Amino acid sequence: MWSSVPPRLFQRILWYLITQSGFVEKPSREMRLNAFLRYEPKEMRGSYRNRENISKQCPVFSQYAYGSFYTILHSKQLRTMSETKTKYTPRGYQEFILDQIYELKDDNVLVELDCGLGKRFLTHQLVVESFPDKRFIIVVHSTSSLAETVDYMKSEYGGLSEDLGDLSSRVRSGMREYILREKRVIISTPQVLANVLKKDITLLEGIDVVIINEVDTLVRRTRGRTALVFPWPTLLTLLREKRIIGMSGTLRDEHAVFTDEQLEIRKELKTLLKHIPNASLVTMEDLYDTDIDEYIEKTVISTVPVHNKKIRSISIVIDELVRDTRREILGQLEESGNLELVQGDSRRIHLMLERLPVSDDLKGRYSGLLLLRKYVYAMPPKQFMRMFHNEYLKHYFNVSELRKVLPTISPKAAKIVEIAKQYDKSVIISSYLRMVSQVQNLLSKAGMKVTRITGKTRDKGSVLKSFKDEPIDALVMSPVGERDLDLPEADVMIVADIINTSKTMYQKFKRTRGGKVLILVYEGTSEERKVRGLINRVLDRYPWSTCCGKSD
Repeated sequence: MWSSVPPRLFQRILWYLITQSGFVEKPSREMRLNAFLRYEPKEMRGSYRNRENISKQCPVFSQYAYGSFYTILHSKQLRTMSETKTKYTPRGYQEFILDQIYELKDDNVLVELDCGLGKRFLTHQLVVESFPDKRFIIVVHSTSSLAETVDYMKSEYGGLSEDLGDLSSRVRSGMREYILREKRVIISTPQVLANVLKKDITLLEGIDVVIINEVDTLVRRTRGRTALVFPWPTLLTLLREKRIIGMSGTLRDEHAVFTDEQLEIRKELKTLLKHIPNASLVTMEDLYDTDIDEYIEKTVISTVPVHNKKIRSISIVIDELVRDTRREILGQLEESGNLELVQGDSRRIHLMLERLPVSDDLKGRYSGLLLLRKYVYAMPPKQFMRMFHNEYLKHYFNVSELRKVLPTISPKAAKIVEIAKQYDKSVIISSYLRMVSQVQNLLSKAGMKVTRITGKTRDKGSVLKSFKDEPIDALVMSPVGERDLDLPEADVMIVADIINTSKTMYQKFKRTRGGKVLILVYEGTSEERKVRGLINRVLDRYPWSTCCGKSD
């Protein structure tokens, strides 16, 4: 009878009998161990993890199906079955993803997995457990991510030892070629990999799978000749014969694609599927029937109004000037018979501005006004006042009078100090270094211990460690490393200003791994509308881990 039972199901039946007999203790769900899987025949691997399949094969075990099986961690007799001691075991949703990738054989796969749900761990499982005999290239988006990934693979998870090599900037050219030929798992940034392969394409011989971390970064956001960022058009061509597994937590944004003089607002996922052909997709919705809800940490997004009559008055005038200039642009397009280029959409005017058949004066004025408005909302008054020394603006603003009435301290900076005093650990994000410096100085004067991270910070890791381990009240940051920084210790994230790209802002919000996000907004200005639009897009595209809180 037992000879007809598939190996994986037999293992689970055996384990059920063991646990019921009292031979071992039943540990918590968190302590699941995949010990039997290492000895399962590859042709059977993953076939019986699906809830429906298990229920059909043996209904009595359906109550234990998919992510609810007990571990054998406490069994000394059975623990020796594992040759490699692992620190972590897959959660239910991670097993589901691994099964999908395994069952798709050599097909390309795009995996949507939210921030903080273990993309690095999945990568480790793929190269060590699922496909231990295949050779991999793991492509990461930055040098800092490369260093962290190497550290995780070697130290945090283990199991690779001499199999792992990296193509960092510190590795000389000859050694890079050796690593690509001899190592089973190679980690690289796109640029370094492209440079090496363009010199010698035969280095790809023997490589089976390419894993692309943060695969959405391949897509160009706005203007450009290609839909992909450099060097991916070349790199994907070189890798066309390899299996590609792409992972990202943000696959739901749109981007601008130019064809001749036409503009298409296209889903980024559509572009990825075009350039990574025949790819199957695993989305967050596919994981709803697993245990993923237990691990998703909700981020509550709220707005905090900042009151300042002078800023509001300046904003109202700039908004009117923007509208007037936009009407002039539309008028010139109508006169030349090119009105269909923008289709009445102000976003298209901004995206296509350089290509539109209108005067250079209008182009410069429109882009300058948009930039000025952004500076007014995001920078200290002393800095944005420099933008008002413009002949066009002098017709509408008295610069000397503005200098007298505007505060030297940004109203948003003052509000940040007020909020930060209410929390033990705060993370403050601003787009501009001047604002970062002003906020840091104000917090220090308020008696708080403060540190900062900007693009000029050399050892970001040590700064993060000190924020996590030491009694530091606040971390002030410029927009650097949104995808690489994890700050779960923070009680609140305070966002001084935003950009329109929802996935970039979402990446910022999720750095605290759930919790409270407060976005500062000047009351009674167009910034309120901009922030509302951003929050609505984030809630619509990432509903599983975001919700809207009450405005403070």
